[in-house]
Amino acid sequence: MPVTLSVDHVRKTATATAIGPIAIGDVREHLDAERIRGGLPYREFIDATRATAVLSVSDAQAIVETLRRLGRKGALGPTAVLVSNDVTYGMLRMIETLVGDVAAVRPFRERAEAEKWLATAPIRGDETHDA
Repeated sequence: MPVTLSVDHVRKTATATAIGPIAIGDVREHLDAERIRGGLPYREFIDATRATAVLSVSDAQAIVETLRRLGRKGALGPTAVLVSNDVTYGMLRMIETLVGDVAAVRPFRERAEAEKWLATAPIRGDETHDA
């Protein structure tokens, strides 16, 4: 699988590394692995500097729907994605815009900027699952 995942339950963080072409199936596998391992509500840092998104607009819409479905079931932690190419950055900006009301997914070009944002970004959906 082109995406590796590590979940730290003590620090309540998830980290992932994506390498090579990333298609819709890779995204689904990653989200499923993160759900199974209990990392969805945690802050996540994804290093995708060695990856390229090979997603269509309909794939992006499917990712948005998946995130919406997961967000209805529980809180989703903010996700910072470090990228190095325009294609992946653009695809993630589109996803960020479409899913912004249920999840914070944001692409970055600089690691320090991504880490700074991730440290303070709110966890979406937390307020709806307290009761």
